[in-house]
Amino acid sequence: MLIWHRCVIAIVLHVFSGVQPGYAQYDPQMLKGVVYSTDSVALENVTVQLLPSEETVISNAKGEFMFRGLPGGQFQIRLTMVGFVTQTADVHLPQTQALTLYLQHRIVGLKEVSVIAGSKQLGSASVIDRTAILHTQPTSLADVLQLVPGQLAANPNLGSVNQVNLRQVGSTTDAARANALGTQIVLDGVPLSNNANMQTDVNILNAAPSASPPFSSAAGMGNDLRQIPADNIESIEVIRGIPSARYGDLTSGLIIVHSRIGVAPPEIRVRLNPDLAQASFITGFSDRSLRESKNENSYNISMDVLTAQNDVRDHFNRYSRLQGQLAWRRAWDPDKKFVTTTILSGYNTLDKLKQDPDDLRYQSRHYANDYAVKASTEGKWRPALPWLTAVNYTAAFTYNRQQSYYQSLITRDLFPLSNAMKDTVQPGVYGKSEYLNQTTVDGKPLNGYARVETTLSKKIGNQAHRFMLGSEWRMDMNKGAGRQFDPLTPPRQNYSMGDRPRSYADIPAIHQLGYYIEDRMHTDIGNHRLILQAGARLDNFVPVGVFKSKYKTIVAPRVNAAFETWKDVWIRAGYGVSAKTPTLSQLYPGTRYFDLVSFNYFAVQPEERLVILTTRTINLDDQHIDPYTVSKWEAGLDVEKKGMIINLSAFYEVTRGAIGYNRQLQTFTYNKLKIAEAPPGRPPVLSHEPLSVDTFFAPYDIPVNNRVIYNKGTEFAVTIPEVVPFRTSFHITGAYIHTESFDDGTVTDTDRAYQSTTAPSRVGVYQTGNRVIGERFNTAFRLIHRIPQLNLVFSALWQTIWFTASRPVGLDPMPVAYINKKGETITLTREQAGLPENESLKRVIPAAVTTSYPPLHLLNVQFTREWKGGFQFSFRVNNFLNHRPLHYNQVTRAYVKRNEPLYFSAEFNVVLGAHNHHKIRQHQFFNN
Repeated sequence: MLIWHRCVIAIVLHVFSGVQPGYAQYDPQMLKGVVYSTDSVALENVTVQLLPSEETVISNAKGEFMFRGLPGGQFQIRLTMVGFVTQTADVHLPQTQALTLYLQHRIVGLKEVSVIAGSKQLGSASVIDRTAILHTQPTSLADVLQLVPGQLAANPNLGSVNQVNLRQVGSTTDAARANALGTQIVLDGVPLSNNANMQTDVNILNAAPSASPPFSSAAGMGNDLRQIPADNIESIEVIRGIPSARYGDLTSGLIIVHSRIGVAPPEIRVRLNPDLAQASFITGFSDRSLRESKNENSYNISMDVLTAQNDVRDHFNRYSRLQGQLAWRRAWDPDKKFVTTTILSGYNTLDKLKQDPDDLRYQSRHYANDYAVKASTEGKWRPALPWLTAVNYTAAFTYNRQQSYYQSLITRDLFPLSNAMKDTVQPGVYGKSEYLNQTTVDGKPLNGYARVETTLSKKIGNQAHRFMLGSEWRMDMNKGAGRQFDPLTPPRQNYSMGDRPRSYADIPAIHQLGYYIEDRMHTDIGNHRLILQAGARLDNFVPVGVFKSKYKTIVAPRVNAAFETWKDVWIRAGYGVSAKTPTLSQLYPGTRYFDLVSFNYFAVQPEERLVILTTRTINLDDQHIDPYTVSKWEAGLDVEKKGMIINLSAFYEVTRGAIGYNRQLQTFTYNKLKIAEAPPGRPPVLSHEPLSVDTFFAPYDIPVNNRVIYNKGTEFAVTIPEVVPFRTSFHITGAYIHTESFDDGTVTDTDRAYQSTTAPSRVGVYQTGNRVIGERFNTAFRLIHRIPQLNLVFSALWQTIWFTASRPVGLDPMPVAYINKKGETITLTREQAGLPENESLKRVIPAAVTTSYPPLHLLNVQFTREWKGGFQFSFRVNNFLNHRPLHYNQVTRAYVKRNEPLYFSAEFNVVLGAHNHHKIRQHQFFNN
């Protein structure tokens, strides 16, 4: 056994390091440095990242850091720390082996402080730092994303669920939801999951299949961005192109959010406008000064409270949020080779419509009350071994409680009710013709996450490689009481559709396993640099084994490459596949009930009344819904010359198997009963022989995997450096996006089936029911002007939507099949569909009318002033010209008022003890 162990060790060392066991031949190229503040204080806990390999270390108590095992060539060092301006430095090995670097305190007046989004070298991504985040005066994460090319600036809207669509414009509801659901948000290393959200309702058949419930809900969509306050965010990275193989359960893009974790003075921020009041508190401190220890513990505390309403005239509809976070980061050794971060956070949101005291008749009100608690821990170990560079792990658990409620007065004819939960025939009861329905949806989503990852940084010749191997596990379940109401006063339904309470406790959990491998390589080819990132991941959805799935496993290759053709001129390209799992609400829609009247005798005397109901059920649970996938291609050009930065990207994306809802039909036969005897004072006695046998077409909404979305277009960003005499810089972003979405399947003419007075003999089936093309070209021109003497920044935004259009694509009126009363689907050829006997099956196709508008301009202004004592004031006005033109809509044949309403907001910020941070020679930065 000992010989076997020695052989294994010898093989591992040989493969990973190329070193013979027992020989000290590992002599790596080394890069070390020390980081100071501008007042010459050594800075601890500075995150030092080596680019393009993205290897990361943390400075020790003396401000020192070190990288080992580096090949020769050009690198870049990026330094980040809470409260300081991000700095970069160019390095060329082996000439440079020791660095002395300085970080500047983040002060608004500094030229280095950016209030716009930056870009990354590999792939299409935008990086937004804290100053740019706060400059938008964000009420939530949604407000910050306006800095991303192609996104539109808008006023904060907390009256409804906030979603984001990346590289996609308006086409169909299903396409928008699929894009938002496929946008993964990773907060401090933990993916935020909305897969277990089941706050849904059973749609009345007069509504569309994908209609929203009466209360606020993000079920079946992406995370509600209102629940993520932005004041405690240190940085955001928005990846719209091909992400690393590390990230799964996504299609549209990736938003990586880093909280503010580290030593920072107490900070209070208050934001006010006519519709909103918000206050936040943030502080971070270390215990090193409190005790003698070589190991440091740092702690962060943050809180956020907000209350808002969409309209100051509406005092009954209000949204409120309370959020808090505790973070603990510990370095377990002086060199910070092992660092852990543990976070406990929670929030409570209430989206509520109170009952109007004057509404004594209908008594309408609703609310959605959500709260959650999340605990996570992350560890990073850098053993500095020749065959192992780092080991990272993440574990998290989230408990949610979602309570939704709505009530309204139901007025209808006398109607029969049944409590049957399965197919049966039994007596029913007569419901009231008018009653108050009260429905509660109680959900308890539970989310688990774990990831283990190893990395090896290795030089092979003049190539620097960073190999990454990892696996992750996800779990989503919901143990809530579900959708509950009094069966005698149910929600409104029609067309013989019944309704029953339903619990979520018996729904099984969704488990996912993911495995990934990736190599990030950079090298010099002559005077040119090459960066190549190639990897793949295997996603096992609902696993029944390590590599075997109940539904489907998906292999997702991903490649990104960037090549420097001339000095600081890069071309890049990428290709990748990603997949998104269905949600619990899509996999387990529940059972649909149909209460068909077999006999109805409503006598004058109540004791003589009798109603017999035939209940038929359709169980929609455990649908075979596969994850939907996207294939992405992109190419780009990046130029950085004399401070000017140009980023240009072209992309093409195809999403297949996205999930939407179709209304389908199932036929039921049932008996119509007749009276055999009618004794006085008692219900009638029914005959054993039926009066007749009838057929009922039962319509129901079902999730299907047949939505296809094509997105293509271009994005650009241009940064013009500061014109020194005027202290003014410019930033221009824009995008042209073309979206086409449709359902790649068949659709049934359900309206013909259940809206007719008599059941039709045939119901047509057609190829695709909706196909829409949307286009938009918009630009954003930002001007940033500094007045260093006053420590003031003024910015202006000129946003223009130059072109926007939406047009349906003409559909084929000819049927491809029909459903008869037996429930059989009879396929038709093109010739058969054109025969005279099938003329009645042709559907009426409305004229395809394009909706387009002329250019629309929006002008926003903002200024921010900061004083040395730590006080800061900011004032913003959106659409300050109040330009809201009326444009004609060709579809509705009515005029539409466009643009955001006039909006203004003030923000006050106090950094307690900030005078200690500002005791630096500011004039040397302001006047350079």
